Amino acid sequence: MQRIEKVDQLLRQLTEHVLTNTTTETVSEMKGITASEISQELNLARNAVSEALNKLVAQKRAIRIKSRPVLFFSRREVEDYFSSSFDEGVELSFKSLEELMNALRESGTTDSVVEQTQEDFSGIIGHNNSLKTIIEKLKAAVLYPPNGLNILLGGESGVGKTSLAESLHRYYEKFRGQEIPFVYFNCSEYFNNPELLTSHLFGYQKGSFTGANEDRPGLIEYANQGFLFLDEVHRLPNEGQEKLFTLLDKGYFSRMGEAENKRQVAVRFIFATTEDFSQTFLKTFLRRIPVALTLPSVKERPIKERIELIIKFFQDESRKIKQNLTISYPVIEQLVFKKYTGNIGEMKSEIQFICAQGYLRQIENGSHELLVDSSLLVNEEPLEKDAKDQIALKSLLEGKELTIKSDSSSLADSYLKGNDHINDAFYNFLLKEFSNLKNSNIPQKEVSAILQKKIDQLFDMRLFEPVKSPSIHAIDENFSKKIEILTHYISEITGFTIKSQLVDVLTNHIYSTLLFMEIPNDDFYLYSSQLMLGRLENYDVSQKIVEKVSELFSVELPKTEITYFGLFLRKLKQTGNDYQRNDECGVIVVGHGSTTATSMAEYSNVLFSSNILKAVNMPIYQTVEETLEKVKDIIRVNQYKRLILLVDIGSLVYFGNLISEEFGIEVLLVKNINLLTLLEVSREVIYESTEFNYLLPVLNEKGHLATLCKKGHFFDSKVLIVSCMTGLGTALKIEKLIVDVFQEEVLENIRILTLDNSEVQDINKIHQHIRMDEKLIGVVGTVQTEIPDVSFISLEELFSEKGVERLLLLFGYDLSKPENQELKEQIGKRYIHGLSLKAIINHITVLNPQRLSIEVSQVYEDICRQLSIHSDEKIMLRFLIHTCCTIERLVINNDYSVADYNVSYQDIPKEASVIKMAFRPLEVSYNIQFSPLEIKYIYELLYG
Repeated sequence: MQRIEKVDQLLRQLTEHVLTNTTTETVSEMKGITASEISQELNLARNAVSEALNKLVAQKRAIRIKSRPVLFFSRREVEDYFSSSFDEGVELSFKSLEELMNALRESGTTDSVVEQTQEDFSGIIGHNNSLKTIIEKLKAAVLYPPNGLNILLGGESGVGKTSLAESLHRYYEKFRGQEIPFVYFNCSEYFNNPELLTSHLFGYQKGSFTGANEDRPGLIEYANQGFLFLDEVHRLPNEGQEKLFTLLDKGYFSRMGEAENKRQVAVRFIFATTEDFSQTFLKTFLRRIPVALTLPSVKERPIKERIELIIKFFQDESRKIKQNLTISYPVIEQLVFKKYTGNIGEMKSEIQFICAQGYLRQIENGSHELLVDSSLLVNEEPLEKDAKDQIALKSLLEGKELTIKSDSSSLADSYLKGNDHINDAFYNFLLKEFSNLKNSNIPQKEVSAILQKKIDQLFDMRLFEPVKSPSIHAIDENFSKKIEILTHYISEITGFTIKSQLVDVLTNHIYSTLLFMEIPNDDFYLYSSQLMLGRLENYDVSQKIVEKVSELFSVELPKTEITYFGLFLRKLKQTGNDYQRNDECGVIVVGHGSTTATSMAEYSNVLFSSNILKAVNMPIYQTVEETLEKVKDIIRVNQYKRLILLVDIGSLVYFGNLISEEFGIEVLLVKNINLLTLLEVSREVIYESTEFNYLLPVLNEKGHLATLCKKGHFFDSKVLIVSCMTGLGTALKIEKLIVDVFQEEVLENIRILTLDNSEVQDINKIHQHIRMDEKLIGVVGTVQTEIPDVSFISLEELFSEKGVERLLLLFGYDLSKPENQELKEQIGKRYIHGLSLKAIINHITVLNPQRLSIEVSQVYEDICRQLSIHSDEKIMLRFLIHTCCTIERLVINNDYSVADYNVSYQDIPKEASVIKMAFRPLEVSYNIQFSPLEIKYIYELLYG
């Protein structure tokens, strides 16, 4: 079978499995198939699978979703499942699953699938909330081929196990489009008579026991191709459990009295119990039931579901007696907060009895209205009312009585007021941003990071504006007292007095939080709970406040609240006026580019409504010295006593020590800045403190490279980095050559640092090796660094006649002075002596030095002979050094940049062709290729 057919076959199988497990709530969130999954399954290379999948899309046999990762579906399976058919002209490549679903709706009917799955469970309160996950697992279990998975339902008496099993049966009937058997059996009726239980379940053969006058099938046979619901299965004795093993394992059984006959059946078992699974059943029995689920009790249900249950039961009674009902708010409140040992069943019975009493009173009084008020309650008892639940109840019913029409077919939740809108800037802002970010397919960690930064930057603009507080006395008589306790606690641990405006904001937020917690939004809490302030002292205090709120209101608050109270503390400090920014501390940002620093500083100043940031740009044509002078001018004009200096890369990182030395001030230097760093520094300076002992740990904690340049702290040493592509061994040899040639008289305050080539390309890694009292003066190596403003000397240049001069200039010697010219000549003599061919070859290459020197010498002699060039020892030495370095570089990395080919052989003299041909043996020997630009360099070296 060809690869593409194998991929297509597996894609169809996986698509069918995905669609089989697709339900109402997951139709628009189907799990697609990735190239990696198919690659692992077929043991094929991922790129080969991707190619095959893309071909299938091109052939209109597969559907592609351009998400991250890219998802695929089999077209045929999708069209069959959704009873739809794409037009031939439709491109089967979509930006998202939502776009695919829209295309299916236009070309067919996905609605029938949605409607089908919605109808089957919509009558169950909590189907889209507390029972959602349970229902999803039940659907998956019942649909799994060939005969579904056995199910065990647990939970207290009256939680709705039977009702859920019946709904699952209806769901499967609609899925199959035919009637399916559903057999109910309560095991408690026969638990003390195993023989009778066995005959009832498995049936019996005539004569198998006294009274067995005819063959009789058992419940298992009646349930064939359908469901057998065994209620109170904990009443099933061990021998009863064991008798089910063969049926559960093999799918066949025997009636009593017919040991030889094996009857094959396909039954989906649903077991129900009120007992603890592990304490009641045999382990061998539990192992045969892959799906074991426990239903929540009424007290574990969200407040909204409890209200819906109550309304639904009143609706049932209203329709039954064909009377409109008016239910007072206190009755609903009593029913909501009452503790039910019998759960839903007990709640339903109590509501029936309440309605019966109301009906009697209506008859006796001759009233036209059936009113259900507190006088009808069976046993009105003191209730433990949770503040969070009270808020939700009052919000959902607006504290009013409820009128139910007997002829209304509305669902229970239609009587509730929508509470999706939260009158709280914090959660409104988060929900809006979360919705936007979630729909953008950004990874979870990045969503959390973006939300964090947006809150940190924008909190002062909107989050603490004055609000109208809710009527707290209408919520809970103790609510205002709890707020007083909380504000006192915050003042006690922070030392700040909370002004009345912030008390109102705090009251509104707590009210909204308690209400918001009743709105199911698991995804939001998953993302937003990861938001942290990144400032340990605020985090710790915020956490204590959250714990206090949780204690006062008997709730477990989401972690998101730690972030809120961190922001609240920041606002509290800001309004306390205890901190005034020190204008004698300047903040200057310096960046490479014509507008880089200005743009970032302007954005930050506008955002924080300040002019604290000053900017100095460094265009490409401007020197480091000129840039430094501009920074100094700003310091002089503003007469700063301290300075926060933010720089990007290159030599700018040394400005801190230079400024500290010249002006005698402390400088807090922040390296490698970007807009985020700038915003965080601005926020700290404006809202927190300009004290360096505060800022330094805070910035380093956030991952910014901040160092303190103390007053009068100047450079004690200079650093020269030596690096070589061929490894540290070669770099150490070059270091030894420099030390031998320049000796201690020059290198007294010079430290030579050998680094791997990869470290030299990263300014952060370089700074890890350089102390605060040292200054980087240059890099010697084989590959040009990408670091601006740092001098670079290539090995070719180092070993040229300019080598000594370049190094002396880097070391800070003024060569216009006679004494330094004399020093240069002395060192030059030692340098020439040290640059023997053998020494150079051993210094710069990992190739065989003897072989290389012979080959390069032969090429040089050949070129001189053909071009009639007089051989000069100095030129020969430069040729050999340059050529050896070039060969070494090309052997390690034979890739050229575009610039290497900007020169053609037509642009240089005809002698170049002779040079090119002379290098041919070296190109063959080392599998390299000299570019036209390299040939031009050789030509200039020989004729220079």
